[in-house]
Amino acid sequence: MNKLLYFFLFTTVLSSAQVTSYPWTETFEDSSPTSSQWTCQYIAGTNTSVPSGLFWAIQTTTSVGYYGATGAYQGSKMAVFDTRSHSRDAVARFISPVMNLSSVSNPSLDFYYRNMLWGSDQNILNIYYRTSSSGSWTLITSFNSNISSWTNSGAVSLPNPSSTYQIALEGVAKYGYSLDVDNLKVSSASLSVSEVRRTPVELKISPNPVSDILTITSKENIADVTIHDTSGKLMKTGNRNSNTQISVRGLKTGVYLITVKYTDGTSSSSRFIKK
Repeated sequence: MNKLLYFFLFTTVLSSAQVTSYPWTETFEDSSPTSSQWTCQYIAGTNTSVPSGLFWAIQTTTSVGYYGATGAYQGSKMAVFDTRSHSRDAVARFISPVMNLSSVSNPSLDFYYRNMLWGSDQNILNIYYRTSSSGSWTLITSFNSNISSWTNSGAVSLPNPSSTYQIALEGVAKYGYSLDVDNLKVSSASLSVSEVRRTPVELKISPNPVSDILTITSKENIADVTIHDTSGKLMKTGNRNSNTQISVRGLKTGVYLITVKYTDGTSSSSRFIKK
């Protein structure tokens, strides 16, 4: 194909909005009409296990880690930042289809994600936007905390809405576990409160370090609690309510990860030290 004609066709596709109805949810499933319109842009670094160094892909299983919970948040597929054999500080972006947000009132984004520490190493998830295919990317926010199980991002405002708007999920490899995103949604602020995801609750545990009894304090109803060791082995599990106590006296001295799932489907995680 003539290079000039290819360029014309490529830019024409980018300049035409492919998403015009909201709320728009990207499930990354084969049944999603927009899942095939996401593109990966290689920014920096190398990854010998992924062709051309492109890290983002739609997959059924995360690349590394997460023990027995390797699958998608919902359905069978998700967006995965593949960090196998990567170089440190390698960067790639997963770019959304073009959206027409010109008539959307105060648009916002939310999604479910996992981004777990490997030892002390934490990958970074950055959210970017641009208002046209030729526009520069602008950073909106970053997620760089330890998230071991599927957690909602909370509402992220999308500034400067336009008729040719795109967002990008940028992964920065820091030797952490794989970074996963699922059920990404763009909504209008005019939606009812029940349609908007809430910000994940901060998990409060005490004392830390702990010898015998770990106290969990939350304003939300707790559905279940799990504790894993640093190798990922499940050590304890159970159903709990708000402001509960859990015995850890049978655990060996060391560092553990506690994950609390709430009855609304969100979850929070934190590390603690068993003395």
